[in-house]
Amino acid sequence: MSKRQPGSGYAIDSGFYGQSDLDSVPKSALNLSRGCGNPTGFAKLKTGEVVVDFGCGGGIDVVLTSIKVGETGCVFGVDFTPQMIERAKQSVIDAGFHERNIELLVADLTKTQLADCFADVIISNCVINLCPDKDAVYKEAFRLLKTGGRLAISDIVFTKGIDSQLHQRFQSTWSGCLGGAISEEDYWQTVKSSGFTKIKIVAKQNLTPEELEAMACCPGDKFTPPPSEEDRLLVEGKVASVKFTALKKLE
Repeated sequence: MSKRQPGSGYAIDSGFYGQSDLDSVPKSALNLSRGCGNPTGFAKLKTGEVVVDFGCGGGIDVVLTSIKVGETGCVFGVDFTPQMIERAKQSVIDAGFHERNIELLVADLTKTQLADCFADVIISNCVINLCPDKDAVYKEAFRLLKTGGRLAISDIVFTKGIDSQLHQRFQSTWSGCLGGAISEEDYWQTVKSSGFTKIKIVAKQNLTPEELEAMACCPGDKFTPPPSEEDRLLVEGKVASVKFTALKKLE
């Protein structure tokens, strides 16, 4: 359906989505892609699985997940904002998947109102870093997953400590992906303390200066002012995109 277009988003410009993925996704979803990875590429999704996308945005991963789990599978896309859910609904329609088992809902990721222990997989693409209470988000993910269920997450972390005042300046533009980012050490502790085991880092990539600037003013400088050059220089080499999987421990 669509070809890769430069400037369409960090995850797309960085090649996390293969051409076959991009050809399967409508332009309406590609234009709103602002992730830092492609969790559908390493989640090892299977036909018939139930998958929840935490922070589905414009729906790129919802569409790709539906392709992988097939017509017998089920996909739930959850997002903070009604506007994004409406965009995701349009992406589903444009993909021709409006009759598939796809449900899109506006909800806080800490309180989705979905049933206990019903999902096989939870994916998320550069959204949990935006959540103030990451502990609550991962506890909610743990609640939703079946025993033995798994996470496939792409997110942003600080790999080195930064000055507290500098951190506060990034937090002043929270929608930028550095505003809510935490240290890698604290991030893994959050995942572990929520009950997840067998955390496996699939990939970790330090952001280049250009990628760092793009992520810091996500979803775009029309919405989030870019950081000052001085502040950006202070965090160069200290921010990474991480992709990982983890399991809900067996009871």
